[in-house]
Amino acid sequence: KAWQYVRVYENGDIEVLITLQILRFHKYFDTPVWLQFNPNHLLPADYVQLDHVMKYVDHSHLTRADLANDIYNINLQRYDFGLFGVTRDIYRSLSGDLETRYWGRRKSERQIRLYDKMREMKKHGKADDIPDGITDWWRLEFQFRGGKVESWQEEVMDKMQSFHVLAVDDNDDLSEIDKAILARVNADKFDFKRVGKRYAAKIRKMVRENVGFDTTVAELSLKTFSEQKDELQRQLDSMLAKYNIGAQTEEMTAYFEEELKQTGNLDFSVVESESALERNVIRNIAKSWREENSLTHRTNTNS
Repeated sequence: KAWQYVRVYENGDIEVLITLQILRFHKYFDTPVWLQFNPNHLLPADYVQLDHVMKYVDHSHLTRADLANDIYNINLQRYDFGLFGVTRDIYRSLSGDLETRYWGRRKSERQIRLYDKMREMKKHGKADDIPDGITDWWRLEFQFRGGKVESWQEEVMDKMQSFHVLAVDDNDDLSEIDKAILARVNADKFDFKRVGKRYAAKIRKMVRENVGFDTTVAELSLKTFSEQKDELQRQLDSMLAKYNIGAQTEEMTAYFEEELKQTGNLDFSVVESESALERNVIRNIAKSWREENSLTHRTNTNS
């Protein structure tokens, strides 16, 4: 069973603010739950609901953290990460334009997503919310789980260094053969098994070191991230301290991932964020916990 606390806009769009899912019995907890929310989207009234839920949650652990980077007025259709050994999924519109691109599997410790935020805003009737002067709007998201949660800063710094776009024509030191091969590698059409190991290693090294690629966007993004990462860490630490959320553990992360994987078809009960407290489903579920466990309330949460 799962509940969602949402905000409903005038145009009918629904934004999920808090998701709460009751999981199966765990050997350490009577009523384990999985809780997800984005603090950047919560208004003061929404925090009242979150605070109410968290009062009845103990032994909580952080098992996932997301970070988003908005990039304006640069078309990122052809951008890629110089990463090898990761799954790549690409989704395009009927016209062939890139809509969303993923690096890494959905349940892996690290997944990166790039999507056309401008297209999404227009699709949901929010064109008026696009700031003046914005011609392109892309969002780059990092999602961390398990062991990557605590090292999120190092992960961002490391992976962003390889975010690039092909620019072989700007490099006179490259041979025409290398340029052609880098172009095929960038298009995911190069078969490394058909060349010798030494040459394959050379090409991979060139891609990792951005030889023949432009990294201007990565450099600007890393500069901004370096300026903001300490404040982001303070915000995260404050949230963890406020709700007494502990660091992730491998056992708890594995447990939650397995449980969520087995509950693909969730029965969501939805409540609007403007509803009265008495009708708020999150408050109701907290009340049911008290009734079912009158002596002890042992639960677990993922924030």
